[in-house]
Amino acid sequence: MAFIECKAILFDLDGTLVDSGPCIERLWYQWAQENHLDTKYVLSIIHGRTIEETLKLISSYFYNKHCVDDIKARAIVELSQVKSITGAIDFIKAIPASRMAIVTSGAKKISMQSIISAGIPVPETMITSEDISHGKPDPEPYLKAAGILGVQPSECLVFEDADSGIQSALSAGMRVIAIGENSQPLLSNEIVHLDNYKGLNVEVEEHSMILKW
Repeated sequence: MAFIECKAILFDLDGTLVDSGPCIERLWYQWAQENHLDTKYVLSIIHGRTIEETLKLISSYFYNKHCVDDIKARAIVELSQVKSITGAIDFIKAIPASRMAIVTSGAKKISMQSIISAGIPVPETMITSEDISHGKPDPEPYLKAAGILGVQPSECLVFEDADSGIQSALSAGMRVIAIGENSQPLLSNEIVHLDNYKGLNVEVEEHSMILKW
């Protein structure tokens, strides 16, 4: 049996708590086709980035409010059908609300749609694209969450599925568990990798938590 001790647990959302990958890829694929873009390239850059950052990478032509609003509207429709990652709901329920946060590259309205549709408990602390100046892989999102929770980065454990999010957490000085059957994390030989939350237990103590699997 393996274990990790920490004071706070931070979660990415898409692909980490909710199985939203197919939905996100479908909407971007359709959008790329409609705009006569290279679908392979578009799909290669969307994960772990905000809509704004993705559009900016594609082309400055698409980096505008109209395109951002269009993608957000499509995402809300697509994400109305998402399901949670196996074991995620029970695992989150075992963690005190004051010791956890969701840190996502998504916009708040879109992220709330995913959380509600998947049945994930709504967190007290949530960092979305509207709360930051620099998105993942910059460490800002995770550092901001740690600050709100009142813990040191080194006391945080992060669950992530995308390379950009893993790099964000590592750059913030946090430990990482890569979650998901399809995740191919950076530095995979240096971090823990789990397919899902099944068999993952947390023991809550007065000043810390111990995860065992």
